[in-house]
Amino acid sequence: MTALNNWFLLRPKISGVLVFTLLFSILNLAIYFRYEVIRENEQRNMTYILNVVKQNIEQTLKSSYATTITLALTIDDSGNPKNFEEVGKQLVANYTSVDAVQLVPKGVIKYTYPLKGNEAAINFDILHHPVHRKSALRAIATKSIYFSGPRELIQGGMGVVGRLPVFKKGRFWGFSSVILKFDTFIKSTGIGSFKSDKYYFQFSKINPITHKEEFFLEDKSDFSKKNYQKVEIPEGGWNLYIIPKNESALFWAFMPVISIAFLLSLLCGFFVTTLLKKPSELQKLVEAQTLKLARSESLFKSIFEHAGLGITHNNSKDGSYIDANDKFCELIGYSKDEIKSMDFMKITHPEDLQADLDYMQRLKNGEINQFSMEKRYFDKNGKIIWVNITVTPLWEHKDNPTNHITIVEDITQRKESEKLILESQKKIKDLIDSIDGIVWEGNSVEPGVTFVSKKSEDILGYTPEEWLADKYFWRKIIHPDDRDWVIKQSTDNAKARKAFDTEYRIIAKNGNTVWVRDIVSIYHESVESIKFRGILIDITKSKQFEIDLNNSLTLVTEQNKRLLNFSHIVSHNLRSHTSNIQSLINLIEMSDNEYEKKELLVLLKSVSEALNETMDNLNEVVSIQTNITPVIEELNLNKFIKRTLEVLRNQIVKNEAKIENNISDDETVKFNPAYLESVLLNFLSNAIRYKHPERNPRIELNSYLEDNYRVVEIKDNGIGIDLDKNGNKLFGMYKTFTNNPESRGIGLFITKNQIDALKGKIKVESKLNEGTTFKIYFK
Repeated sequence: MTALNNWFLLRPKISGVLVFTLLFSILNLAIYFRYEVIRENEQRNMTYILNVVKQNIEQTLKSSYATTITLALTIDDSGNPKNFEEVGKQLVANYTSVDAVQLVPKGVIKYTYPLKGNEAAINFDILHHPVHRKSALRAIATKSIYFSGPRELIQGGMGVVGRLPVFKKGRFWGFSSVILKFDTFIKSTGIGSFKSDKYYFQFSKINPITHKEEFFLEDKSDFSKKNYQKVEIPEGGWNLYIIPKNESALFWAFMPVISIAFLLSLLCGFFVTTLLKKPSELQKLVEAQTLKLARSESLFKSIFEHAGLGITHNNSKDGSYIDANDKFCELIGYSKDEIKSMDFMKITHPEDLQADLDYMQRLKNGEINQFSMEKRYFDKNGKIIWVNITVTPLWEHKDNPTNHITIVEDITQRKESEKLILESQKKIKDLIDSIDGIVWEGNSVEPGVTFVSKKSEDILGYTPEEWLADKYFWRKIIHPDDRDWVIKQSTDNAKARKAFDTEYRIIAKNGNTVWVRDIVSIYHESVESIKFRGILIDITKSKQFEIDLNNSLTLVTEQNKRLLNFSHIVSHNLRSHTSNIQSLINLIEMSDNEYEKKELLVLLKSVSEALNETMDNLNEVVSIQTNITPVIEELNLNKFIKRTLEVLRNQIVKNEAKIENNISDDETVKFNPAYLESVLLNFLSNAIRYKHPERNPRIELNSYLEDNYRVVEIKDNGIGIDLDKNGNKLFGMYKTFTNNPESRGIGLFITKNQIDALKGKIKVESKLNEGTTFKIYFK
């Protein structure tokens, strides 16, 4: 080491050059790191500015969306706008970014506010325009708002048009639109406030016809080789760029600093050269440093003794204590002499000892420079004390381990507080999990649930992790029939900042529908921020009971109507027969002519047979209406159709009827076997019986699904029915509307009762002299 020192002392110029080179390299490295930091800050600043502008654009689009939604709500169920001028005026006044609003029924602009300046757009058909058509069809396809443009407006000037498709009763009505002039749109983005000598912006979109990217802001020079940043705005298919004006400016800004570093390094090299020429001065400097070191040692001793934290000096080989300050002695209750006869293993808790020893071994191996850990000590009385220790070695790197310093901080009180907090949190969690309902917490403005209790898995099958992974999860599992009104109610109450209590359906993980009661309260995180808290209670059983009760009430009401109707029929028909019998008996008693009496007896027999037939018909109706739970089976349609056609074979051959059966062999219905035979026999025999006198009967059978019903369609080319005249008595008992002598008016009545009894329904389409189509809906 002395020889090396002498070598440098004897060569001051070489030493000066080495110092210059080393210092200049270090300073350049520092300058380079500083350059990278500033460059990264510039990039972050560009990202921040770009995100601010993007948020401004998104806010403008949200305002436009709210405008179109509000405007769409003015359209009534008949498709006519209400108070368009008044609503349009208010919307344009409230949303400064919106220059005009429009209603576009069937793709033709019919309503515009303000009209002044926009007259040219009236009656413009956007669905038949090659440019506007694509964006309009995209909005219809996605059923959401889409912004087209910037492009030249029909009424003049550049602008952006947002179109929201409006659907009434499941059919496309037209569009609710907003117009944003391009200058107004760019002003709303806030680009103007970020203009500087460092950056500029560019706004672009792919042209739907040329498929090339078009740029709309002033500076359209090529920036593809510059270090630009870009964000996409999908609502309009736009790209927003921020581009640095002069990328080399930062480099040249550092040139003066590099020059100063060069001069400083040169000066230091010169200083070292000069310094080495004066060994005596260097010796004095060494003596001064020795004195300084002694003072530092004295200062360390003072700190060691009077520090507010415990400090120990340990032998790194065996862990024994060489020394300890008063604070450490006070902490564990031992005197200094007692401590010096101990090692740290003796007072360390057994559960923490191995981790401490592992850290010490790594420290000795040179894997780490120091370490900190939380552990437990036993004081002199056996009491556990929690401490945080920091161990620093006193040996140089690659030297043999000798001694180390341990700084000890008492954290017992903090650990006890943490324990109490954890216990409190566990009690709250256990309490929440014990509640017979799903406790949840979520955002009120932006979608997303931030907490869900474990009860969700028991009630709905979804784990809390599944809820939290997707911010739209709750919206997705709401029953489709309830989703829109539930979300709207939630949004409206969030805006009004009021609690609510509602019932709706959720689709569970296993696919079952679960009725829930959602009791929601509002709580304030701050003046500006509010959140929802609520509990979802499973009310499926009570809701099913309510539904069953309503169904029973409906069934009883329907049965009462049928019984009342039946009583009227019985009263009328039996009274007619009994009156006829009474009159004939009176005539027989009054007559003295035997021939006349025989004629009257024949008439009496005919009336009696008619009465018997009426009683049979009434008995069959009674059996249908009183059979509350008829046997229901899975029946093959074609099997029963073929059996019915076999029964009607003579009529089919006699009338030269053609039967076209388009029903496949594997189609089935859930129905009563006897009822199905009766239904098919009635409809098919009627199709033959009421044939047209000028053509042979042609009967077509089809089957398909419609609204969860299996529909069997029986279509004929017979005489048809005047539904305007006879539609209300088509299925009435003894209601006839033809001159056919075989018509009794009982078949369709019985058939209707059989189908109604099994919750089916019948629809009929018919035209006089063209034919009739009966549609039988099997549940």
